[in-house]
Amino acid sequence: MADNNKEYSTGGSDAFDIFSALDSTPTVKTESIATPKENTAAEPPKAEPVAEAEAEKKSPLFGVLCAVLCIAIILCGAVSGLNFAKSKKSADTFDSSSQNDGFNTYAQMIAKYEAAKYPMGIQQTLIKAYASNNDLVGWLYIPGTAVNTPIVQAEDNTYYLRNNFFRQNTKYGTAYADYRCKKSTTSTNHVIYGHNMPSGTHFYDISRYEDIEWYKKHPVIKYSTLTNEYTYLVYAAFYTTAQTKYNGNYFFNYIYPNMGPQSISGYIQQINERAIYRTGVAASSNDKFITLSTCTHSLDAACGTDIDGRLVVVGRLLRAGESEAVDTSKAIANKNYRRPQIWYDHNGKKNPYKTVKWIPSAK
Repeated sequence: MADNNKEYSTGGSDAFDIFSALDSTPTVKTESIATPKENTAAEPPKAEPVAEAEAEKKSPLFGVLCAVLCIAIILCGAVSGLNFAKSKKSADTFDSSSQNDGFNTYAQMIAKYEAAKYPMGIQQTLIKAYASNNDLVGWLYIPGTAVNTPIVQAEDNTYYLRNNFFRQNTKYGTAYADYRCKKSTTSTNHVIYGHNMPSGTHFYDISRYEDIEWYKKHPVIKYSTLTNEYTYLVYAAFYTTAQTKYNGNYFFNYIYPNMGPQSISGYIQQINERAIYRTGVAASSNDKFITLSTCTHSLDAACGTDIDGRLVVVGRLLRAGESEAVDTSKAIANKNYRRPQIWYDHNGKKNPYKTVKWIPSAK
């Protein structure tokens, strides 16, 4: 690993931590009783004879007070026992009248969690998340970044644009895989979408891959399906647009998941043209890829309008026997990377790639 890559770490201890608070059984909290420190300096002082005499004179009254106190303790214990019995019965029967009881609410959640049906071979680290939403298909984690998120998959590419992981409607949505991607394993081109949130959440850190220095610190992508874990080396980052009118009536179909070897070769060529920088990572038609897509406005000013842009990061699956330690010193800027056609038109430049319109397929 190169010296300039010291900040990069592939440690996975932070992954899968969002649902770690859901234990399989409720935890009963107890207050600790502080033990007095031992006085090693001297013996406790002895009581004065006059004080002992006064105590003996007051002993009848003291006895009465003790008796009253004992009765109070017995009554409190009885009431506490009754309340505990009621609480336990509510937790066992999930009585709707006690929904506001903290213990009962937690018990219901655990019951739902334990009753979930899981796919064969599911990873233990994903069980709790899957119990919350069985649309879960994986987990995306990029060491050293804020990208540490469950990945869901719906029957289309619109549902999770405006619904969060818990299926609650929100404009922020949640990260999701293309509906055409394989669920039990990874597709040849495994496509995942996420919103670029200015607050720094969701796929904001994906958009930062437009900076070569950011890439140098975070050159590895971790992705897990429900049953397996995969490591990808960042191959390239590029800009594109979601609307053909900004690209000479052509859509660069980087979101096609199930490419065959010929299409993969063409995809690599298309990526190489658009890559903002060269990483030095090799790729071939025998490789598999992960494609992470988020929105960006980085090219809007240079194009004179909002082009509905995308910043895309492509990772190449780690090969058998290959180390995930990346020598990022090999990364260099690509000054003449391919932009959407509107960029050339707006800046009065000729597009050297204009005649190349690649179309992917399963071949």
